[in-house]
Amino acid sequence: MESAMLSLEENVNDFICMNEAGDVLALCEKYYAKDVCMLNEGEVFARSMRESFNKQKEFVDNIKESRVTLISKAIDGDVVRLVFHYKMANHQGQIFEFTGEHLQYWQDGKIIKEEYKAVK
Repeated sequence: MESAMLSLEENVNDFICMNEAGDVLALCEKYYAKDVCMLNEGEVFARSMRESFNKQKEFVDNIKESRVTLISKAIDGDVVRLVFHYKMANHQGQIFEFTGEHLQYWQDGKIIKEEYKAVK
């Protein structure tokens, strides 16, 4: 079903499931607006879905296994705050573990802006 036809809650729940399953590139194509503005720790990460996809693909391709767990979800109008805990291992055996907050601004079933920051 087209994401614009689903409720925000349904889209967010699907986004969460896809992120927890490690389907980062698929959720990027499905939920980020064509001209999404993405910030990472206050700095511009990407100014389009395609730029974000390409940057994340490099990282995702190096991940051997991952475990992503939702810690919290809050929806206020069209603004969504998601906090996930990430634990990943790359092909070289390095382990990365961190918690991150995604502040998302939704419009017509797509994320038009996302601000990511690490949770200390």
